[in-house]
Amino acid sequence: MSLIDTAEQFFTHYSNRDVDAMVSLFTDDGTINYYPADLRGRASEAGRGIWSALIDVFPDLTNEVTATYGSADGKSVTVEVTISRTQSKDAFGIKNKGLHYVLPHVFIVHGDEQNRIKQMVAYWDNAGWYSQLGRSHL
Repeated sequence: MSLIDTAEQFFTHYSNRDVDAMVSLFTDDGTINYYPADLRGRASEAGRGIWSALIDVFPDLTNEVTATYGSADGKSVTVEVTISRTQSKDAFGIKNKGLHYVLPHVFIVHGDEQNRIKQMVAYWDNAGWYSQLGRSHL
């Protein structure tokens, strides 16, 4: 299995709301760095926390991988993903108004020799996310 396969599996598990399977694709010390949310840490802790919270708040959460680019050396993958759904409860400083969001994301995945994820870095327009969900300030 290549690192591209691993990255695609991650998003399949995310669509299936299987956080344990998502975390299992990381090395034991694998990390996430979600810049717009200023969230960093081990996938087993910080990742599990954010993914579980997002699935709880957006129970119909979906993601669509729109493009995948592997590096020439096979050690990193860039994945463009559109994540969307409808808020079902208050969270992340956003009052629930039952609003729907659609937001492109970019994930950069770095792997080890066994194509497990060592680091996942994510970017998205946080202001746009807040705006779509009815929050007018960051």
